[in-house]
Amino acid sequence: MSHNNYIDLFLNKEFRAQLIATYQTNKIDRSFDVNEINSQLRELFAWITSQVNKQKLYSNRKPSFDSIKPKELARCILEIANMGLSINPYDKEAYLFIHWESHCEQVFPTVKIGIQGMNQFYGACSKIKSTNFSVVHDGDQFEWYGENTPPRFIHSYTTDGNAIVAAFSVITFTDGTFYCSYIGTSEIQSIISDKTHMADDAGISAWVNFTSRCVRNVILRRTFNSLANILGLLPNNRSINDSGVVVKVEQQTPNVPQTTSLTEESVSDEDFAALLANQLEQ
Repeated sequence: MSHNNYIDLFLNKEFRAQLIATYQTNKIDRSFDVNEINSQLRELFAWITSQVNKQKLYSNRKPSFDSIKPKELARCILEIANMGLSINPYDKEAYLFIHWESHCEQVFPTVKIGIQGMNQFYGACSKIKSTNFSVVHDGDQFEWYGENTPPRFIHSYTTDGNAIVAAFSVITFTDGTFYCSYIGTSEIQSIISDKTHMADDAGISAWVNFTSRCVRNVILRRTFNSLANILGLLPNNRSINDSGVVVKVEQQTPNVPQTTSLTEESVSDEDFAALLANQLEQ
């Protein structure tokens, strides 16, 4: 059976060894064992296959993962591993996106940091003592004092069902200083309105059912994007551009130990790849 290019990458043993080696030397010193890495890789490629099938189902002309050069896809996967984040999209630490570069007429993958990945970097930063991301409901007591002083905030659980009127973050640094960020009522209402209108016909949307959590994630992400480049939250001179995409100064390729061993699983990688290919053909 002839596999799609990205499925061939899944079967590439050199790439697999390089991925494992990269995780073993990741820049925030998280521990990943071989079984965990192999499991994450399967979840990622199963997700990629679902995205390819979704594009076919809707007959979309948008770029798809089966249009990406394997070396570019490998580069982004290794980039996530190098940062010490899970490549399993369901872990919500990092995500792969694709975009079309008109100047060279090619499709390229990019990496964006997920909410859980941002929390990993907050926790790994030696300059940060604590973080707080909160949502203010109508009826809560709240006074904003500016970027350098934590706001006065008293929340009552009786207000949980009330309208959300603000969101704020407080980053406490180890030197005793603070960074505070704030989203006011008009912007909050605009964000909620725009997002809920994007819900599907059945109303199945996190913004409809979990509005408070979604607003909290907005202030968390905005704070991270503001501080990532200032504090060097991302390793190896990585930074985040205005679109939220991870960019870097240069590509770094880790050394691959020659003795790297891969743990056998009940379903072989070849059989798993064949399953992915069959899903594409259906």
